[in-house]
Amino acid sequence: MKETKVLFITNIISPYRIPLWNYLHQVADFDFKVVALAEKEANREWRVAKEQIKFDYQILPGFHRFIRSRELPLHLNRGLWRALRQYKPDIIITSGYDAPAYWQALLYCKFFKKNYILWNGTTLLSVGTTGGLVGRMKRVIIKGADRYIAYGTKAAEYLVHMGAPEGHIYVGVNTVDMDWFREQTKKLAQSKILQEERAAYPKLLLLYVGQLVKRKGLFQVLKALGELNDPEIGLLIVGSGPQEKELRCFCQEQELKNVYFEGFHQQDGLPKYYALSDVLLMPSFEEVWGLVVNEALAGGLYVLCSDRAGAAYDLIEEGWNGALFDPHNVGKLALLIRETKEQLGKIRARREAISEHACREFGIERSAKVFLEAVGSFG
Repeated sequence: MKETKVLFITNIISPYRIPLWNYLHQVADFDFKVVALAEKEANREWRVAKEQIKFDYQILPGFHRFIRSRELPLHLNRGLWRALRQYKPDIIITSGYDAPAYWQALLYCKFFKKNYILWNGTTLLSVGTTGGLVGRMKRVIIKGADRYIAYGTKAAEYLVHMGAPEGHIYVGVNTVDMDWFREQTKKLAQSKILQEERAAYPKLLLLYVGQLVKRKGLFQVLKALGELNDPEIGLLIVGSGPQEKELRCFCQEQELKNVYFEGFHQQDGLPKYYALSDVLLMPSFEEVWGLVVNEALAGGLYVLCSDRAGAAYDLIEEGWNGALFDPHNVGKLALLIRETKEQLGKIRARREAISEHACREFGIERSAKVFLEAVGSFG
């Protein structure tokens, strides 16, 4: 019997995706290959850990440019049709609909009667519009797909809204290597050096990890801290981006104390900050998912998460491992931070339970399970 061939087409080989694809390569009963439209994108400083890759992959040549500042990548590739004809996939999975290569893949499936799966993270919270020309184009590719993998309940709701049949949607979670973040964070937290370093920070240490760009909502956090004016609250900012200078100037002008700009760190440098911190803040105005929430929960942190993020509705159990908030409401955010500080003892006592629960419920196995189910549904 001929082995089924599954081709995954995505924008870049993100370091966060490698564990999932390695796992699929290891456990799947089908042949698996990844084709990336670019090695990396200009607004990301990630290092591609090629030495960790165990699956077959190919990076296509092409022209790459950002439009709409550094938020929307454009990939114009050549060689995809040749790669498709050489590999001869039975099933193609794409991670979106915003690149010509994804449309080319759909046409290939229709022309050669192959199966097409759309892996979707877009939600009605994160999308600008579902109407107009862009909305109609999205509906074409959504209705043209044979199956759907949604990483989260909000992503599934979006697919139904756009015309996908509910019975063909497989709902999982977007995730990272949760066990790795748990182990690394726990090991660092137990080290004497880090415990001594932690003693130099304020009682409640908040953490932000991400790009320093407008849609991430970091100014709202700084304004909330300004309203609180509490010397027992500190904020670690881990990341870089075009807003950094403006954010630093704001802190100086408002005389904000205990705000620490730590710069960008690769994935292997993040567990230190999860070990140091008590609470992760994810204040985005727009966020398809927010993998930093996964990482923080794996490390046992309590998470204050924007209600505009997809992750909020699948990962956060309010009052136990975190809370949701409207990122536009600075006053309520300030109140939430104050309430969190008052509950700090109870939150710290739940750290191990939060970490264990996150790894059990939101790990690679759960994410991979829906891929296997979607592929297996074709018989």
